[in-house]
Formats: sequence, C-alpha cells, structure tokens
Amino acid sequence: MLITRDILNKALEDKMPLFHDGDYIDDDVLYDLFYAQPILKGLPNGKKALRTLIAKSDRNILCAELKERTKSLKKEFEFEKIYYRVKCKSCGKNFSIYITKSQIINRRFKISNHVNISVHHDRYYLFTPAFKELYSIKFGNSYNMYVCESCIDKFISDSMQKAVDFLEKKDKFDWFLSEESLGDWKRELFRIETTHFKLENGVKIEDGKEIRAANGEIWTDEKYNEWKKREEEARNHKKKLEEIRLQQKLDEEAERERTRKANELFLARHQLNTPTQRYINKFCNKDSDIDITDKEIQREALSPEDVNYEAIQKHNSKLYREYLQSPLWKIISSKVKWNANHRCEKCGSTKNLVTHHTSYEFKGVEFLAFHTLQCLCSKCHEKEHDKQNGSEK
Repeated sequence: MLITRDILNKALEDKMPLFHDGDYIDDDVLYDLFYAQPILKGLPNGKKALRTLIAKSDRNILCAELKERTKSLKKEFEFEKIYYRVKCKSCGKNFSIYITKSQIINRRFKISNHVNISVHHDRYYLFTPAFKELYSIKFGNSYNMYVCESCIDKFISDSMQKAVDFLEKKDKFDWFLSEESLGDWKRELFRIETTHFKLENGVKIEDGKEIRAANGEIWTDEKYNEWKKREEEARNHKKKLEEIRLQQKLDEEAERERTRKANELFLARHQLNTPTQRYINKFCNKDSDIDITDKEIQREALSPEDVNYEAIQKHNSKLYREYLQSPLWKIISSKVKWNANHRCEKCGSTKNLVTHHTSYEFKGVEFLAFHTLQCLCSKCHEKEHDKQNGSEK
C-alpha cells in the first residue's frame, strides 16, 4: 500500500494504526515524519512550546501501540519495515530503502544511514575522509542524497585510483603548502603528526612534526626538510619565549614578596610616629588645601619619609570615600594616567579616563604599588567591575 499525506492525516484524525510491514510512503509523508520543522503547540498549563509536527504519542498509535508488548515481541516490532522509493543520484535507477517503526516513533531516520562511504583496511584513516569530501563535491551531502551501493563501490574504486596516482607524483610539497590545496579533497590524504614528550609536571612539549600520506609515505625531500627546519626554529623560539616569561613571573613574585616583607618591617618600626599624622593631615584630608601640581608636593606625597604606612592605610581605608577626594588620591590617579600616556589600557580611548584597582591589597597606600592600578575609560572600567562581580558570584 502506498501511503500519501491524505491517508496519513485521516489515520491521525481517527487515531488508528497505519504503518504495516511492506507499506510504501511518498515524499510528503517522509517530510512530515522526519524533516518537518517543530511548531508551537499549546500545553495543559496554557503556555506554548515547540513540538514536532506529529507527536510521539500519535506515532505510537500509527505504528501500533507499544504498550502491553512483551520483550519477545519488541525485536519483531523493531524490524518491521516500511519502504520509501529513492532515485540513485549517480545511475538514476530507482531503489527501495526501508524505515523501521522504531525510527518512525523516535524520529531518527536519515538517508545517510543507507549510504556508506568508507574504505576498508584504511591503515592511516585518511582515504575515507578524503573520499567523503570528494563525494560531497560530486553528489552533494549524503545526509539527504542517495547513491546506491554499487555506484558507491565504483566511486570508491575510481577515487582510490585517483588518490594513488596523485600520491605517486613527485614534488607534492609545493602543492601542499600552496593556497591551491586549501579546500582540495586530496589534502585529506595527508596528516600532520605532532610528537610530544611529557615533562614531570605533566606539561606536554611539542618535539617535532611529520607529514604522513595515506599510503604510509613520509616526506623526505629537500623542500620538506627546509619546512621542517623552519618549523623547528619557530618551535624553539616559542619554547625560549615561554622560558623567559616563566622566569619573569618568578622574578616578579620574588620582588613582590621582598617588597611585602620590607613594608611589614617598615610599618612595624614607624608605627605611631609623629610624621605619620602630619602626612595624613596634609595629604589624606579631603579639605586639605595644597597645590597638587607642585613637583615637590608630589614627590613628598608619593615618597614619604619616616611615616607609618600601616597607619596611613588604616586611616584611608576607614574613610575611603573621603580619601578618594583627597590630594593624595588625586596625585596617585594623575600619575597612573600619566604613566599610561592618558590612554585607556584596554581599548586605547582618551575620553572619560578613571583609575581602576586591579587589587585592593594596597588600598590607601597605592603609591607603594602602582602595579595594582590601571588607567581605564569609564566603559572599560564598568566592564571590569561587572566581570569582578560575576566572578564573586
């Protein structure tokens, strides 16, 4: 029996079984069963949600209800076949391919299930992806384009001959490096193999590359050796840069630790010193009337002598809003912007610049650690705070 869309709709309306072993379906029914886009349907709570054109409950009825079926019958049900007639894209002959009831119920039929483009005994797993790419170029996507088994066998046989002829050519390396090879199916006949060795800390370091062909050949000609030499030089350069960056990081951490210990000693020695209070009154009071453009004033603010940094930090942290209006903060902020050449350190903007804390470890005594401050525009500043707030959550 050939099942058309009219017959399908009638069966859906009557809630009656429809598909039986040996039936055929037409293009419209195939589309409704497997390719139709989801549509909005009402839910019991009044809301709407995307659902397939034919609900799974209806599919169960169309294929005969699964309920009350025993495990012994389930296997029989799985392999009851409904047929669909397709035309081979290559030879033009008509063929029948089958669809199981389980595939109808679970909406998981694909024409590509009946199209097998693979090369047996493909030692390096290179012929198959190359031929699949060539297949797409010649016939179209196998997902919805049928080519019969005999035509695929002939396609693979012809393609294998093309691949072998190409692999036997000399001086293929120029082609491999050229833009001409990009997007060419024959490029899939080669694989770049990267070797690694593992360090004790678990880090893998690249230790060379080889280009292997589908026939097992490894390039050894002069041009390949020149390419390999350039690759090795680039790899060694990258490794050296990584070593330099690592050493710089270690040096910076050591310097920060020395600075922290020196500050702790200094704070301990100068706790409750009189010059500290004079410094606070002069630079940390928002009502202090001093000329912050004066070079000597700036030097005194940023390089104070005989003061207790811990006491200054405690004072400024406690009265933080007032501190942000103080001469000290204005001098520090001006210095940060000057160091950044009055440009945002994120986007390069010169408008609406502000001073941003990357760390609050030195809050109130930022002149001891300018590396904890950044010059940002207001937009980048807002983004940084949004990012920080998100990470805290």
